[in-house]
Amino acid sequence: MYIATNQETCEKIGEVLSAQADKPQNIRIFIAGMGCSGPSFGLGLDNVNDNDFTELVNGVNFVVEQSVYDTVGEIKVEWVGNGYSVQPVTVQPSACGSCSSCG
Repeated sequence: MYIATNQETCEKIGEVLSAQADKPQNIRIFIAGMGCSGPSFGLGLDNVNDNDFTELVNGVNFVVEQSVYDTVGEIKVEWVGNGYSVQPVTVQPSACGSCSSCG
């Protein structure tokens, strides 16, 4: 597994982990929903399960369910000033065109 991130992002996540010391200290990346432009992701504190991949980056243990990783591949997590951007490293072309909610 590969998580693309940077030191600033890991520091911000470390602040969250410190404030939530009574919670699991792993950052789960999960698919929060699907749209015509692909999946949207969420981050949460969670335990590691048997079907998870893990990667330790700058002191942060990222967790992704194997089926999610198999679907989207490598994931980029970045602090963007007021929250986190989570997206696949390789963004797939939009499948939009058939739904009425697009443009």
